[in-house]
Amino acid sequence: MPGVRQRGEEIREFILLNITENKNIAALTSERFGITLPAVYKHIDKLISDKQIVKRDGRFVLQSKLFKYVYEIDKTISEDAVWEKYIKKHFSDVPENIYRIWIYGFLEMFNNALEHSKGKTIHVILSINKINISASIYDDGIGIFRNIKSKYKLIDEKDALLELVKGKRTTDKTRHSGQGIFFTSKMFDDFLISSNGIIFNVKPEKNIDTQAGKVKHSTLIFMRIANNSKTTSKGIFDEFSTESPGDFDKTNVPIRLANSTDLVSRSQARRVLSGLELFKEVILDFRDIEYIGQAFADEIFRVFPNLNPGTLIIEVNTNTDVQNMINRARNTKL
Repeated sequence: MPGVRQRGEEIREFILLNITENKNIAALTSERFGITLPAVYKHIDKLISDKQIVKRDGRFVLQSKLFKYVYEIDKTISEDAVWEKYIKKHFSDVPENIYRIWIYGFLEMFNNALEHSKGKTIHVILSINKINISASIYDDGIGIFRNIKSKYKLIDEKDALLELVKGKRTTDKTRHSGQGIFFTSKMFDDFLISSNGIIFNVKPEKNIDTQAGKVKHSTLIFMRIANNSKTTSKGIFDEFSTESPGDFDKTNVPIRLANSTDLVSRSQARRVLSGLELFKEVILDFRDIEYIGQAFADEIFRVFPNLNPGTLIIEVNTNTDVQNMINRARNTKL
């Protein structure tokens, strides 16, 4: 009967969509569809036989196919040629919006490794299952955070995290706009950079398996998106435009990446503000920030706006103490 077959497909799709985030997927499915546990396990058995899930370490997980590639960095290699010859074929069945995100993300990240890493090889691992596709791209070069630290004469490699998330920051202005990592990190469901022991995870609450195991690398970039995601590349580009669609004149900066538990000085504020005069609108996210000093607040919310009237600074996720210090700075008249 078509009705029975359709319901079975709905149940199995529910299992696939929820299996990663739920340890007891059988109980969850039983409750959701009002069926017995033995009935649920029949669907699980079918998914196992179809090689869509597997039992590992006492729980069921999505079974993925891995595809591994290694490329020597030389003058003959280009990101578009790698995409066309080796990578493109793995995305033939995904929706158009997801395909366009993968084209943008893969080409940008592979090109970064190609032109900035100063390494000898680039490795690519694709992990493909029924629900999503992920890619790990890693190289044996200088390291992305070390490169940024050197370019901008930063105190610590961790300070490079803050520069990275601003957008329009690049170590080679003649050849790059600095937008690739910014927009790629916004398009994908999960995005992570690991380099020389420093990790930038867009969603730090999630423990991500990059499929790279314990391989040695200087920089690893991981990105993953669900095949049924409604995200579009155009939507992300427009989200960071204040007026004309496509203009990159708006950014969002998490202050927690400022690499300090005590944000009190003008020098710290200037590091946060560096390069932000290039935008019309800047959102400063104070999530997880308990306190800021008077000098830090004054530099950001009074001095900078006076010097850069074309840039609007907007704060979000402030607690009462932080907001009071911001208000005090804004209301100071000299």
